[in-house]
Amino acid sequence: MRGLLRPKVGLVLGGGAARGLAHIGVLKVLEAERVPVDLIVGCSMGAMVGTLYAFYGNARDAELRMAEFTSSPYFKRDPYLDLQTMTPLESQDKGLLRRMKRIYKMGVFLATNLFRESYIDPAQFEHDVGAIIPDRLLEESPTPIALIATDLASGQEVVLTSGPARKAVQASSAIAGIFPPVVMDGKELVDGGFVDKVPVEVAFRLGADVVIAVDVSSDVQDSQEFSRRGTAISTRAGAITAETLKRLQMRFADVVIRPEVQGFHWADFSSLPSIVPKGEEAATASLPAIRRAISRGRWKRAARLVGLPRRWRVDLRG
Repeated sequence: MRGLLRPKVGLVLGGGAARGLAHIGVLKVLEAERVPVDLIVGCSMGAMVGTLYAFYGNARDAELRMAEFTSSPYFKRDPYLDLQTMTPLESQDKGLLRRMKRIYKMGVFLATNLFRESYIDPAQFEHDVGAIIPDRLLEESPTPIALIATDLASGQEVVLTSGPARKAVQASSAIAGIFPPVVMDGKELVDGGFVDKVPVEVAFRLGADVVIAVDVSSDVQDSQEFSRRGTAISTRAGAITAETLKRLQMRFADVVIRPEVQGFHWADFSSLPSIVPKGEEAATASLPAIRRAISRGRWKRAARLVGLPRRWRVDLRG
């Protein structure tokens, strides 16, 4: 049981597709160093890893569950491999044959989405999440967890704290165009990263005194070396908007952990053995800052107990 003045620690696991496997490494270090985690807020891949940890209670089991699925013959077939071919890292998009293959696969992707709501079939998406996430309700998890999704109709953030865990993880990680939207409580939901890739504010709203955020998403690099094709320029402009929003959302976190995962393709789940240690390295380097934040958090906790207001909220709704 937490002591009266021991701050409530919230762990925020952001989106980043396969790069989010680094969250497992972060959890392994926090667990080994006995850093308390009283609340988990997850978005997209962070929702999947966070839910596994919330139910199983240790990072090793979460890692084994993910490794078992991502190394299976079922996962290693199309269409998941197509995602890497269609959107290669810039360093990989060299050579005429590679580019021709990418253009062909992208054509198939676009043609598929003209007639279907997603590239991945809904039944396959449901099966794949079900192979990883336990068939339980979110509210049954020993560690409280909240998952972030986006309401397609209203454009608003949706915070999921109850209901079927599998469906909630699907909703939080349903990348538009790749995975189908998920209907929960009458709302059509997609990936939470569209509105809150690293949902720090949600952790505070749910009662955290100290928030540790893990950011595994791509940064916009200050570089002149990017394609001047119209689609590439449009994509970069969108990435700049997303990066600006993410930085604003993360500014109130007590500690931000940033694993070095930019060199991994966002769809390369087979690199789990290499990505997890990146999370461990980043978390280990952040331990002094984490301990200082928890120590300062006692004062935050005391302030809450006497009713003093917090000064962290930013209203992004306009």
